[in-house]
Amino acid sequence: MAATTKLIVYNATLRELGGHPLANTSTVNTSLTELEGAFAHAVEHLLSRLDWSFARRRATLASVSDTSYPPYTYRYTRPSDYLRKCWIKTAAANDYQIDHAESASAIYGYETAPIIEYISDHADVYDPANWPPHFTRALTTYLASLVGPKLARAGGEQLGKLREGFDTALADAKDFEANFVTNTQIAADRQPVFRRAIEFMGQSLAGSVAIHAHTDKMRWQMNLSWEHAVRYVLELGAWNFASKRAYLTNGVTGDSLMPSTTGGIIEGYSLEPADAEDDPVVAGYDYGYALPDDFLHKIWLKRAPDADLESDHQFVGAYVFVREDPVIMEYVAYNATTRDPANWSANFMEAVAAYLAVLVAPQFVLDEGRKGKGALNAPQVQEKMEAVFKLKLRDAKMRDAIQQQPYRMPLGRFARARMGGNVVSLRNR
Repeated sequence: MAATTKLIVYNATLRELGGHPLANTSTVNTSLTELEGAFAHAVEHLLSRLDWSFARRRATLASVSDTSYPPYTYRYTRPSDYLRKCWIKTAAANDYQIDHAESASAIYGYETAPIIEYISDHADVYDPANWPPHFTRALTTYLASLVGPKLARAGGEQLGKLREGFDTALADAKDFEANFVTNTQIAADRQPVFRRAIEFMGQSLAGSVAIHAHTDKMRWQMNLSWEHAVRYVLELGAWNFASKRAYLTNGVTGDSLMPSTTGGIIEGYSLEPADAEDDPVVAGYDYGYALPDDFLHKIWLKRAPDADLESDHQFVGAYVFVREDPVIMEYVAYNATTRDPANWSANFMEAVAAYLAVLVAPQFVLDEGRKGKGALNAPQVQEKMEAVFKLKLRDAKMRDAIQQQPYRMPLGRFARARMGGNVVSLRNR
């Protein structure tokens, strides 16, 4: 396939206007003169609209101490081919930019050697041979709107159509560029969950458009939201696969006091007793224990696993304060094991997938309206996805709960009084 040239671009522009094509770019005529005069401006304007992959460059900014632009302490000289900034960071993989300000031809900040990614104004960027097709298409439509009034005597109505064509071409180009930059490798164990989330969106929005066109973008967004989604769903239940027990005791290792009935599922933690006089927040409690490193939320805390009632306790920061020593705590853990989809039940995976759909769907799913036109209805999409998530979460919690032995409520004071001294725990009966 022949490389794109200025002649190809100019003739595509003239086709938009219904004009005659040029034979070459050397024979001077009105069409060529107008197109040549508008070309550089059109390219520069289009470069400023999006973060085009073909025009991106990176450089390390050398710093010079300069306090003339407070509160910043360093000044950086922009690259010679700089057009506009994409981002400035200390490392390309960072999620956020550094604190900085751009003024005139200089950039100011606090870091000594930040990295900048920018849109280049180099001559290579103005060469059509280096353009992707979607940039060429957008450029020709914009160029047509610039030269239309002179070459085609385009009036208001025709100019409006030309601008609509440019807006459409630019929107298509934006989608293409978004797919180009979503190049993060997704872990294989996450892919089935993402696939299920996309299926939820497709089934709940029958006939929706842009599902397949935006699949890569949706997966990329899900990958960014993965840690939050898993942690959030873990916090919503006492999941069996994520449950652990910790044997909390003061001043001794857990192993030395580990009851034989608890086997190897209890881990030991210790902390000096809390001083009630020094810390009014924990007044009335005699012991304080550091929470396990993978602690997410408590299921129960008792003096023994078979006790009917929980021990009095209070959580403060990364500690739990109690009146008894030792105590046993069952909790939901957040660690590599509980985050691994290989350890999840199918129902828990459904709940995580449904929540990922909640996070992504309003941005990337379009409802198909009349005559096949797509329209974004964010509140309606959000409601549908939230309904799916609530259903899947309820189902997962119910199926997880039925795996446990049914719990019998302890007897009340009246029943215990009627039974006199013959009161035993009903949990083992």
